[in-house]
Amino acid sequence: MSIKVEQALISPRYLAGPGDPSWVTAALHEGSGWSHGHDPLMPRVILTSPDQKTLLRLQPDLNEPWWHLSHRDGRTGSVWNASFGGGTPVELIAGVTDAVTDPDYHARKAADPYQPLRRAGWDAVPNGEFRSPDGRVRGERFNFSGSRNWRVTASLDEDDPVWKAWFDSATPPAVVTAFMQALADPEPVRRSHEQTIGLSRRRITLHWQEWSAESVTRALPERIERLAARRASAPPPAPPVLPPAPRRTR
Repeated sequence: MSIKVEQALISPRYLAGPGDPSWVTAALHEGSGWSHGHDPLMPRVILTSPDQKTLLRLQPDLNEPWWHLSHRDGRTGSVWNASFGGGTPVELIAGVTDAVTDPDYHARKAADPYQPLRRAGWDAVPNGEFRSPDGRVRGERFNFSGSRNWRVTASLDEDDPVWKAWFDSATPPAVVTAFMQALADPEPVRRSHEQTIGLSRRRITLHWQEWSAESVTRALPERIERLAARRASAPPPAPPVLPPAPRRTR
């Protein structure tokens, strides 16, 4: 007889609590080939992309975002940054990291971040504010030092924020769009008993359901396998185009 494990299906997903960080960190390391530093005396995780251009840092901090994603291209000089509060559901952060590690990522830079919101019935004004149908998530593009940055806040009540996400103005639209798509996805997310402690039952819909212990245990490895297969099927990067050698003159 197979062992059954009870897990909660929670919606809306943006109020489901943070979940398991390995949904992001293990997937990047084992599925997408990101390297990690190891400092057992520090409560943090630092992961770096194979091309050394993108870095993810996870570090608990009471007064600052826990998750930081930054990209710096030494060849082109492009730099962008994103951050997420400790209460941000890992499924939303994974939407971003999965987009960044997608071999087709560069082909989707013309994405419209508002489109997933409008399709899900959110109130979204182009280049302005947006909010979820229940009013628990609000976002905006705001001016900061002359730049148009993104800020998203999920709250139980008007003055009780659960988490915040921030993208600077240089963040590629495809990255912001991936976050918005994960944010507005109506699909419930799974949480264990321990992960539901402290959730506001008045603001969420929660249904307990039984799965086989094997399927629960296999969820993360299967995700890692999918990402690894995607990476393996990607064509090799094109070699850099070198400038022509200078002509010799006599």
